[in-house]
Formats: sequence, C-alpha cells, structure tokens
Amino acid sequence: MSNTIICPRCGRTVRSIHSFTSNGRTYYRFYHEDGSRCYVGPREYIYATKTQWKTLVIMGAVEVGREESYIEGSIKAIREMNTAFQEL
Repeated sequence: MSNTIICPRCGRTVRSIHSFTSNGRTYYRFYHEDGSRCYVGPREYIYATKTQWKTLVIMGAVEVGREESYIEGSIKAIREMNTAFQEL
C-alpha cells in the first residue's frame, strides 16, 4: 500500500517530486501522470521567516511535519512576546 500525494496547487495526484537548486536554495516541482508539472515553491521561505518572530520558520509545501513545527514555534513566540511585554 503506497501513500498517495495530492498536489497542493492543483489537487491532482503526484507521480513524482523533483527538486532543483538555484542560488543555493532548494525548490520543488510535482509531476503528474499526464506529464504536466506544478511548481510548489522552496523548501524554506527566507523572507517570510525573517519577518516572523525568531522561533517561527516558514517552510514550503513539501516539508513533512511543518504544521506541528508552526504550532510549536507559535507557542514559543507567544511566550517570548508575553515575557518581553511584562518586562516593559
């Protein structure tokens, strides 16, 4: 029994995942049964991460477990912000 991957961009079944590197960063494309492909973005969003609280790293659609990481990072950020505001 294999796990079916659904493309977050178009909703179709993914045949294969290909990564490529550009300027030192990793990006992903999903290929479908008909040969078409969808660009699904980078492994990590550098700019979005820089603008967030330091405990929250914004990951791309291919990163497994990113949702749990977002929750943990958000909880840490809230605690750190509360501590910072209490010290004012």
